[in-house]
Formats: sequence, C-alpha cells, structure tokens
Amino acid sequence: MDKKNADVVKQELQRRRRVILETSRRADAEIDSLRSAERDPEFEEGAQSEHEQFTLSRISEVQRREILQIDAALARIEAGEYGVCRDCGNDIDARRLSALPYAVLCTECASQHERAPGAFVQEPPTI
Repeated sequence: MDKKNADVVKQELQRRRRVILETSRRADAEIDSLRSAERDPEFEEGAQSEHEQFTLSRISEVQRREILQIDAALARIEAGEYGVCRDCGNDIDARRLSALPYAVLCTECASQHERAPGAFVQEPPTI
C-alpha cells in the first residue's frame, strides 16, 4: 500500500475511533442523567432494568473490541504490514479493506476459517 493510501486509511480509522469514543461519552452522560432523574416506579421492573444493563454492557463491549481492532490496524500501518493477510501473506483485496478496514485475513483465508470445524473466532489483537 502506498503512503497516500495508507494516510487516507489511517485518517479514516482515527475518525472512526473518535466517533466511537464520543458516542460512548455521550451514552455514559445520558445514562448518568437517567440514573439521577426521578423514575416512575411503574417502570422499575427488574427484568426491564436487567435488559437495559445487558444491552448497555454489550454496546460498550462491541465498542471496546472495535477500538482494539482499529488500534491494531493503525499499528500495522505504522509497521508497513497493513493490508497483508496474517495467514497466507498475500495482499488483502482493497474492497475488503474498504468494507472492513481492520481485516487481518484475505477473503480466501477468512472463508477457510469460517468453514473449518470450530470456526475461527477473531480475538482482539494485542498491541
């Protein structure tokens, strides 16, 4: 990947990271404001409250995972390894990277992992 394209990808990844963090901050502020507001006892059913907490924790986990993937992609850009399949070493198709900018596998290797018994589950990368 040439420097110009790498810079464009890097800027887009950094923008997405900022959006996630800002969304998370806004959600936290909204949750805090809802917790401090007076609530109607009719809406304080345990199941509803538990469901809301589960939903909020999942969103937060998804955001954390995406930030880890973005950070790892940024590190690969800096190391000159961005866009190279972790398994076969071939270039990852530009269309795949456009759709999933933190992809670590080419389409063929990703398909092989999905078809394999005990399908491949991508762990968050370590930096």
